[in-house]
Amino acid sequence: MALVWYLAAKNNWKMCERTIYDLPFKADQIRRELKNSIHTPIHAVILSAFLYLGFFQNTRFISFLLSGLATAVWAEIWHYGSHRAFHLSALHWIHLEHHRSHLNSPFTAISFSFSEKLIFDVGLLGVLTAADYFCSLNFFGIAAWYIGYLIINSFSHANFELKPRDYNRWSGKVLTSTTYHSLHHSRYTGNYGLGTRVLDKLFKTEWKDYERLYDRISREGKPLAKLRERVEAPAEV
Repeated sequence: MALVWYLAAKNNWKMCERTIYDLPFKADQIRRELKNSIHTPIHAVILSAFLYLGFFQNTRFISFLLSGLATAVWAEIWHYGSHRAFHLSALHWIHLEHHRSHLNSPFTAISFSFSEKLIFDVGLLGVLTAADYFCSLNFFGIAAWYIGYLIINSFSHANFELKPRDYNRWSGKVLTSTTYHSLHHSRYTGNYGLGTRVLDKLFKTEWKDYERLYDRISREGKPLAKLRERVEAPAEV
């Protein structure tokens, strides 16, 4: 997926026309991100190890569906909680490598420190393994979530918006977008959610100008020229 976004941006495909930040990448960013991607598949190693040890053996279709749903719900909670924790001064060293990319490139989605990748995957799969003792889970349901996660996380770190112009009128009230996560990188805090806006809204960590910014990019075709640029609300008449 990262390669698709890279080729799309390099060759100016139509999907890239709604640029989020009209800024250049730092000279060493792509090389650094590719180097960090070496340990990206650690989740596959951990999941395979649990499968080898006899976990996630349920083969029923209903278990496939419920396992995928349970993984999605827990991943959203775990990601938000761990993500906010990583922004605390005592733990920020874990997350610092990912945030060296203030402007998202096609490869930012696979650029994490080994510690961060390990903590996220152990926290996610460890809880599911404990749940498997009480309610047998399905390996393929969990693996299906991971495939969806890798795709969504990939385009969440692109520097162009792919969602429809009216996205925030309907499903976008709950789900995130590429623009949503771009604000987290450029402004360094806020918008911590993985796939939904639910926990950010609940804990008041969402950037208030997000929807105005989304409309500027998607409807007006006007990218931002500065990383910390704000989109102010129109003055009341």
